[in-house]
Amino acid sequence: MTEDRGDIIRIMCPNLGCQRILAVPPRAQGCIVRCRGCGTNIRIPNVREPQVSDEVVAEDARKDVA
Repeated sequence: MTEDRGDIIRIMCPNLGCQRILAVPPRAQGCIVRCRGCGTNIRIPNVREPQVSDEVVAEDARKDVA
């Protein structure tokens, strides 16, 4: 099974002596992974889509009408 490269989450190891870039699949969100460079445990954050408020949507709709 292969994954789309656009779905890969990239995160930097927080260890200042390492700072290796890790590439993890989306299913790792919320999990703890270990850096292969230094062995530091890293929690992968949950990536969320930016939320747009109802006010911004209504304002954009008014601009389209004008």
